[in-house]
Amino acid sequence: MLVGAFARDVWFWHLHGIDTERATEDLDISMEFPDWNGFHAFAKVLCSLGFSQPIPGHPEKFIDPGTGQKLDLLPFGALSQDGRAIIWPTDQSRWSILGFDESYQTAAFLNLTSELAIRIATLPAMVLLKSVAFYERLETRKRKDGADIGFTLTHYLDVGNKARLATGVDTDIMDQVGGDIQQASAMLLGRDMGRMARPDTRAHILEKLKLETGSATRCPLAREIARKVTHGDFRWARGLLARMLAGMEAGARHREAMAQ
Repeated sequence: MLVGAFARDVWFWHLHGIDTERATEDLDISMEFPDWNGFHAFAKVLCSLGFSQPIPGHPEKFIDPGTGQKLDLLPFGALSQDGRAIIWPTDQSRWSILGFDESYQTAAFLNLTSELAIRIATLPAMVLLKSVAFYERLETRKRKDGADIGFTLTHYLDVGNKARLATGVDTDIMDQVGGDIQQASAMLLGRDMGRMARPDTRAHILEKLKLETGSATRCPLAREIARKVTHGDFRWARGLLARMLAGMEAGARHREAMAQ
């Protein structure tokens, strides 16, 4: 499954002509593996095709020496002991995999040729994954992930979703936000996140969003969105996250009602 910034660019730039304002050099591919032997076996396949693993201790990082293309291989699946995180055998570091399973299950298919397609994470899935990564690796990831979350939050209607505000189950959103397009975008994105997220993923992200919208100090995502998206207006940034939070809770209720 294609994830990361290049997947973001596929949705916004390649499919809808929307400039994301931040280029990426990496390809992030997530794959489900039964165990670490499966991961290492696939790594050998990549190396047999010409890729190298240039950074000792980071078996997830590959590069094609001929083109300079960088590739990160992000595993999930049964190699996790608890279904929530993987422990890298090289240094025993812990990486959360919350959100990967439902992202894979709800992924779209991107046709590469007439006979070949690859799964690509949807934008709600991307924000789920980036929301988890943002807090887990705050100092190294906050600017990139914060900018991507903020961009998707405010441009979600522009990728074919605007019509959903006029027909279907989400027509109440515009009344709730008083006709504000950015708030509507944030709320619709939150609803789609809530509809797809597993309970443990949803609970984790909702806990963070409640701090973002209610805490005096524990609000790094709101600060990043204010810096990058709302022209320094922290209250506006926090308000957008509050709409996403409300949407996510409503989406979760909708999912539970549909399951009954």
